[in-house]
Amino acid sequence: MGKTYLVVGSNCFTGSHIVDALLADPSNRVIGTSRSPEYKDIFLPYKARPNAAFEFHRIDSVSEFPKLSALIDASKPSVVVNVAALSEVALSNERPVEYFEINTLAVVKLCEHLRGKPFLERYVHISSAEILGSCPKPIAEDALFKPSTPYAVSKAAADMHLDVLIKNTKFPATLIRSTNVYGRHQQLFKIIPRCVINLKLGKPIRLEGGGKAMKSFIHIRDVVRGLLTSLEKGGPGVYHFSVESSQTVADVVRAVCEAMGRDFTKAVELAPDRVGQDARYTLDCSKARRELGWAPREDFEKGVREVIDWIEANWDAVRQEPLEYKHKT
Repeated sequence: MGKTYLVVGSNCFTGSHIVDALLADPSNRVIGTSRSPEYKDIFLPYKARPNAAFEFHRIDSVSEFPKLSALIDASKPSVVVNVAALSEVALSNERPVEYFEINTLAVVKLCEHLRGKPFLERYVHISSAEILGSCPKPIAEDALFKPSTPYAVSKAAADMHLDVLIKNTKFPATLIRSTNVYGRHQQLFKIIPRCVINLKLGKPIRLEGGGKAMKSFIHIRDVVRGLLTSLEKGGPGVYHFSVESSQTVADVVRAVCEAMGRDFTKAVELAPDRVGQDARYTLDCSKARRELGWAPREDFEKGVREVIDWIEANWDAVRQEPLEYKHKT
């Protein structure tokens, strides 16, 4: 028999892919919430499952928390997956209060409401590698936090609170940390879709800091598969999902240019580095390999090609969308 899942933040890239993966089992019931209305179909992979048992509720988990708690009590989800967050790192320097309200305080309130609920089997929290700061070598789940931006501090605070809940109250929380995710249906301002779009429009691709920062890009399918496997085989605690890579941001842009037959040197323009940019993210995933039997499967070049093909197939719709991040207040 299937279960009832609540995905808080179902509108976002990762959240929508989690919903889609859960709906692959037709016996599952999935409830999604977001502070925004449901996005257009091109950004929501689960829309290709028209008869799936999915329902969406527009709820702001900060300003409308009573509505969220009432939905939880009425639907009694076995699993709550919390993907909701403000995640644009640079903006956190200008709006730290909002970031702490959503990324920290809303998490504390949600978990406090969930504590002791007899129907709850697992709370899954989507964390961030940014809380660990620059990582010159792969680091494990118990590494010290070294956040370098208000965003990272807000996410680290939530992780620390969950760690205390797990230890002191046996709260059934699983925390998922991954490096940079990518894939079809991603927000258009993210680096890979933005590169594709700018190349098609003949616009330069800005390389902050010359694109020297090292980022391990992992396909969203690998992350979601790891999350689902943690529900089956894992327990409370933290799991890292990443790939072993020394790619720089410039390398990623170059790969997109090559896939589209464009000259990298003519396609980019250098820009100043953002405040708090970490030099490298790299995670030790041996715990996930050992306990879950997980390993990344998706080929990067193939994944980039999928993003290109997705944008090509939806170009008329894509070109009508805003190509820059717009903050919702």
